[in-house]
Amino acid sequence: MKKYIFILVALAFMACEKTFFVGGTVTDFRSGDSIEGIEMGLFVLKQSSFSYDDKKWNELELISTAITNSEGFFSVEIESDFSMSGTIFLPLLPTDTLSVNAQYTPRFSEGLQHPLYGTTGEFKLKRSSHILFNLKNFTQEKITVRCGDLGAGTSSLTSSSYFSFKELLTGKTHQFDFYEVVNYNEETRENQEEYLGSCSHFIKTQLPDDLDKVFWEMPRQEIEIDFNTLEKRLFD
Repeated sequence: MKKYIFILVALAFMACEKTFFVGGTVTDFRSGDSIEGIEMGLFVLKQSSFSYDDKKWNELELISTAITNSEGFFSVEIESDFSMSGTIFLPLLPTDTLSVNAQYTPRFSEGLQHPLYGTTGEFKLKRSSHILFNLKNFTQEKITVRCGDLGAGTSSLTSSSYFSFKELLTGKTHQFDFYEVVNYNEETRENQEEYLGSCSHFIKTQLPDDLDKVFWEMPRQEIEIDFNTLEKRLFD
């Protein structure tokens, strides 16, 4: 009887060894916060290649998917004879603007192309938004704009009235604070700035222009800012 029990235990152990788990934790590249509810997929290139740049989804084979929990953790179960060589973890292409996947893109994200054997991977996803400001009636030479801990600016308004602002979470209203760069302090290496005013805008979530492209980014949203409509706000 003991012999049979030993055989059954051995068979059960062997059965457990037929699969293994890979995955890890997904975080917001900028904030470091865990991303809950994003669907991640394990993919492999159908043909060997050293680069994923400009790849199309039809050039990848989907192996398995999983959705992150409240701590940003996910894992997928893989057959033991499967080779992890040439694999990549990617957030799945969003199908609607309400999904968490619409907020993040593989483009410029980190940790995706080197999945580990195990569940300790760290996947840092970049936000997919791209805002283009068009400044009107600004007579200042150099402008900076801040939104929370994010910032962007112009090198010279005389050369262009446009500048880009990226990595905002979309689907919400953001406040933008505008400053004129009046001087640059060589000792502190910081700009001396004068507050000009603020405005608020709702930044909508959009799906990719090119649904075939793996490293996608949201279409640029152009926002016109008129200096004469800026509102002064009180800072704490």
